[in-house]
Amino acid sequence: MYKRAILLSSLLALPVTATAAGSPLAAGVYVGSPTSGVTVKYREELQFSVGLDTFSLTADALWNVSDLSRGTLYSPFYIYTGLQWVDDDKHEWGPRAGAGLIIPFDNFHLYAEGGPTWYIQSDSSIEFEGAIGIRVNL
Repeated sequence: MYKRAILLSSLLALPVTATAAGSPLAAGVYVGSPTSGVTVKYREELQFSVGLDTFSLTADALWNVSDLSRGTLYSPFYIYTGLQWVDDDKHEWGPRAGAGLIIPFDNFHLYAEGGPTWYIQSDSSIEFEGAIGIRVNL
């Protein structure tokens, strides 16, 4: 009876684990400059962030370094380009680009990224910004 219960619970948990591992979405939180908030990653290609302490919106396209160099080994490094809008008096919006590092685990991954953002408005400026965070596979 005890072995049947363990087998049944294992079989019921298997589709949930397989679904989580194959899910294209990962969501989490980050701390960074100019803001901290929540983030969502879609597949290995797109990431979106919403800053909460200073309201901001960010959308980035991602490229894995090993894909660009035609390497066959997994590379934890990626580059990104995108746009960022920040709701404050000093910065407004601008294109951004940079590099990042991702460390995958079973059901989540840690990441760190940084790069310049060119804020375009009446007084344009280039600011170096970065973030560290965690995302859980959904």
